[in-house]
Amino acid sequence: MRKENLLVILVAVYVAAELVSNATAGRLVQMGAWVFPGAIFLYSLTFTLRDAVHTVGGWRVAKALVWAGLAANALLALYGLLVTVLPKPVWFNESAYAQVFGTTFRVVVASLTAYGISTWLDALIFERLKRSIAGRVLTSNLVSTTLDTVIFISLAFAGTGAPLLNLMLGQVIIKMLVSTVLIPLVYWVRNTLRAQGLALEGY
Repeated sequence: MRKENLLVILVAVYVAAELVSNATAGRLVQMGAWVFPGAIFLYSLTFTLRDAVHTVGGWRVAKALVWAGLAANALLALYGLLVTVLPKPVWFNESAYAQVFGTTFRVVVASLTAYGISTWLDALIFERLKRSIAGRVLTSNLVSTTLDTVIFISLAFAGTGAPLLNLMLGQVIIKMLVSTVLIPLVYWVRNTLRAQGLALEGY
């Protein structure tokens, strides 16, 4: 697979995961004693996907990906807001839609804030840390997932009666488990490029 094709696929999956996560994060799920936003498993993929894209394209592409994700999430929030204020047919009952989207809009705003802070830090740590790929992934993701979780949960669910500490701790654990399981993906991307003579210096 050519570098360009691999990069397009990774970016497409990343942006799709971001948008689907924002649309489903407002629905809480419970597994045993733990409570999670519905997007937890899919959103957890995005941290390591960013690292994989970073490995393919380097620092410049990683920065572009951060901006692309931010723009996609902002588009979701703004267009959703526009749809809610447009005139509707008299026979259309918007109560269910408004209730779901109202929650989703708050979640998207919380996600944008958390995303904008945590992803830049994640990319900077991954770029500057002089360790193995696994060391970069685990260290950058531990810092960014913790920060992302605290900011997101606080903004999205404060005042709703949700168990904030439970949500935060459970999310960090799941995100780091997924990050650890997906480390081979980053190595596969790097090894695929090396086989094609396209490996980037430092990766």
